[in-house]
Amino acid sequence: MPLLFLEMNTAFDNIKPPISIKTARLTITDITPDDKQTYFRLYTDEELNEWWGYDYRKDLGENTPTPEYFYSFMQELKAKKEEYSFAVRLDDKMIGELVLYNFTPDYSAEIGFRLFKDYHGKGYAYESANALKEYAMNSLGVKCLKSRCFKVNAPSKRLIEKLGLIKVDQNQTHYFFELQDK
Repeated sequence: MPLLFLEMNTAFDNIKPPISIKTARLTITDITPDDKQTYFRLYTDEELNEWWGYDYRKDLGENTPTPEYFYSFMQELKAKKEEYSFAVRLDDKMIGELVLYNFTPDYSAEIGFRLFKDYHGKGYAYESANALKEYAMNSLGVKCLKSRCFKVNAPSKRLIEKLGLIKVDQNQTHYFFELQDK
């Protein structure tokens, strides 16, 4: 009996690079090879990664982290349609990252964000995440946008709620949020 394979489309399939989303102060673009060093610093910032929910050291093992490793890892996730990372730029300088991931055939996706500490408290996270939310729902066809944050991360919780996502669940560690398309 022949094997049959079924490929399911997700909102990821609607992403058409190169990406350029403009806000009043920021531009959201693809992460490029020129961003490798900045992306490396973002990925290896221990304070930021406490809230990211992913510890790169588990995958890296005994190997030394390099800019090429993180850039290649991000490109592999994109090639597998698991995650799409975006650079947040202020005056062409990468100040952080937005991510859409956990794409499902019912057109839901999860949003994540992290900015370098120097850019916290200035409204950049909301401005960029809101623009990506609008892009995901209006251009990519996302019907349910999800997010999560650590319960002890009050700034992320406030940001997610300001984006209009509603808390739908929690566990011992995280709050879970959703925004349904109208």
